[in-house]
Amino acid sequence: MKFKILLFLISLTIAPAVSAQTKNDIFHYDTSITWLGLDFTQARFVGDREAWKDESRMHETLEAMNHLMIKERDKYAIAAAIDKPQVENEPRITIIHNGKLNLMDRISDSMTDHILNASDIQEIVRHYDFKGLQGVGLMFNIESFNKPSEQAIVWITFVNMNTNEVLFTEKMTQSPGGFGLRNYWAGAIYKIIKDINKSDYQRWRKKYYRKSS
Repeated sequence: MKFKILLFLISLTIAPAVSAQTKNDIFHYDTSITWLGLDFTQARFVGDREAWKDESRMHETLEAMNHLMIKERDKYAIAAAIDKPQVENEPRITIIHNGKLNLMDRISDSMTDHILNASDIQEIVRHYDFKGLQGVGLMFNIESFNKPSEQAIVWITFVNMNTNEVLFTEKMTQSPGGFGLRNYWAGAIYKIIKDINKSDYQRWRKKYYRKSS
């Protein structure tokens, strides 16, 4: 009986710690981060309808982008960009989620006024199934791939996977580039990661990180 009571008391002390992921935790060097991949829940694709072809082609291309970032992880250096020794890779989370989307409905032949905000990103994350993963996750939520303006708009989003809460999200923009549809838009993701590594992460850290007393 005493042993059971002890286990119960230990569980009470551990449980809050498990869910106590905060914005500050993101910027601790030792915080474990799980890379979740590219999310297309609210993405819009402007122009280039013929290149996307059909629903199957779209799903195949976007899934291939997620796989590419793992296959060429030295190039798409997420860990280095966010100043971590390594990240856990679980792109299946976004791949499964993206697979349920009707993507052809997201294609437009002209410029749109589709603009997301932080509340929209929280709504996306709220509906995610993280498959039992815990701690801090990182996903890139795509707002738009715009061929006429040669611009990709992406939200960099850290989430508490225990509670489906957005801890931090910020919009970034870059130009695409590369041969073939997959590589063309992956080129924008690559440039965004380089921007994070070069200056943005340290700017965020300086603004939000508070050392414990």
